Amino acid sequence: MFTGIVSEIGKVKSILKRGSSVQLEVLCSETLIKDTAIGASIAINGVCLSAVKKNRSLFFDVVDNTFKRTNLKKLKISSPVNLEKALRLGDDVSGHMVSGHVDDERTIIRLQKTSAKCTLDISLLPKDEKYLVPRGAIAIDGISLTVAEVYGTFFRVYLIPHTLKNTILKFKNIRDYVNIEFDIAAKYAEKRSAKPITRDLLRKKGFK
Repeated sequence: MFTGIVSEIGKVKSILKRGSSVQLEVLCSETLIKDTAIGASIAINGVCLSAVKKNRSLFFDVVDNTFKRTNLKKLKISSPVNLEKALRLGDDVSGHMVSGHVDDERTIIRLQKTSAKCTLDISLLPKDEKYLVPRGAIAIDGISLTVAEVYGTFFRVYLIPHTLKNTILKFKNIRDYVNIEFDIAAKYAEKRSAKPITRDLLRKKGFK
């Protein structure tokens, strides 16, 4: 599990295709390399991956399905990436609970920056709206953010200067893709409310 608080910005050093998977080599701080054991989980742009090797970089294997479903497939050499270490017992939870299992990609349709904040509008599909409520939580490229407003075809978040400075969102432009992970609590709540229609249920509702 993660909290959506980015540890640092890394940089892609190499992308190696290996059959049905891809190996990413990511440049990052010596501290992160030292603190990461082989097999440990790191979120890259919100995608939970396991470190398979390390030297002066960290190496991650990405299966084909994950590569296709996320914006990792759009990475190039020198692309910046958000990195977050997995949550440890006793760590502060400053964001919200993030699984690292990205639901899909969505596009940035509006980006407006001022000295005080950045307004980010992100496209949504009709199926997304049930997971989004104003003041609810969402992870965008692995960053824990608060949904400000939900409109018909997009939702809006506001970024404070600190978030913009310390994440890869500062490099984003209109029409760029971001990874989206909806709040896991919202997904469980939606599943619990989706009761199957049975004869007993119909009788309880007054049908005969």
